Amino acid sequence: MNRSKPGRSPTLRGLARRGTTALEFALVAPLLVLLVVATVEFGYALTVQNLLELAARKASRTGVTGSPPPAGLTREEMLRNLVVETGLGLIDPARLTIEMTAYNGFAGIGVPEPCMDVDGNGFCDAGESFTDVNGNGRWDADQGASGAGVGGQVVIYTLSYTSLPLTGMVAGLAAHAPLAYSARVVVRNEPFRS
Repeated sequence: MNRSKPGRSPTLRGLARRGTTALEFALVAPLLVLLVVATVEFGYALTVQNLLELAARKASRTGVTGSPPPAGLTREEMLRNLVVETGLGLIDPARLTIEMTAYNGFAGIGVPEPCMDVDGNGFCDAGESFTDVNGNGRWDADQGASGAGVGGQVVIYTLSYTSLPLTGMVAGLAAHAPLAYSARVVVRNEPFRS
């Protein structure tokens, strides 16, 4: 006993079901692909940020001890190499900026070098005497000296990294500019001999 509707064969009904499934897949597939790609991109961004923070902590731990660098390298070069190694190949050294700024104490962070502001304009103009705290021969709006510092100094390690999204799909939808990552660690060096 055939219970199909008059005028429709069972074969046409099967084709209609398959056509409906194909149509549903065609509507859902782009959203599913976008969701998978966005998940991978988000995971990549979190991984890069975590690697950058890990690298900053590793560099600061090594810098705090005043460990001597291998022959032929400066202390700063040794710390940079440590950061690049920690990146596991996901961090491109060409897009990485590492700043190390040393201060005599926490009170000097972000404070300008003392200056005799004779004309009272709020700036240390040429000819006005100042105390060259960081020893670079000019007045600075921040007392910090570039480098990993000496024993007992406070050092700020700032790592900045830019990258493009992994896929053009996310780059076209979300970001026309590179993605920016940063990590910062502030430590006081042990009282090692310089």
